Amino acid sequence: MGCEVAALGTRNYELTLVGGVDNTYTVSGSGSRGERSDLKDRDLVESVLRELSEAADKWEALVAQAETITYSVDLGDVHAVANSDGRLLKLRLHPGVMTGYGHGELADRLNLAIAALREEAEAENQARYGGHLK
Repeated sequence: MGCEVAALGTRNYELTLVGGVDNTYTVSGSGSRGERSDLKDRDLVESVLRELSEAADKWEALVAQAETITYSVDLGDVHAVANSDGRLLKLRLHPGVMTGYGHGELADRLNLAIAALREEAEAENQARYGGHLK
């Protein structure tokens, strides 16, 4: 998006937004300092909006990339997959887990799997961003 300003005589100016929605605005006036200042203000606002839009696009791309990152752990009897948001995407238990383990043993195995997922996420976060998860 850019802004073209063309003098259409001594009293009229035409503003055309380029690269965005095709709008043309005519601004009438004497071309005084105040109107020129208004045009500079408009350019500044459009520049800031353009930069914000670009930053938002970059942020959306980072979020989309982060949504594809998954962490998995396979303990043999427990297999778990989580995404970078911490959402548990898959949990697969060996058929013997439900009948072979008591409540406490099952809880311990699930906690172990979740702890392993967290350690994997923390290690990648440290390598990628140089910081710890909070």
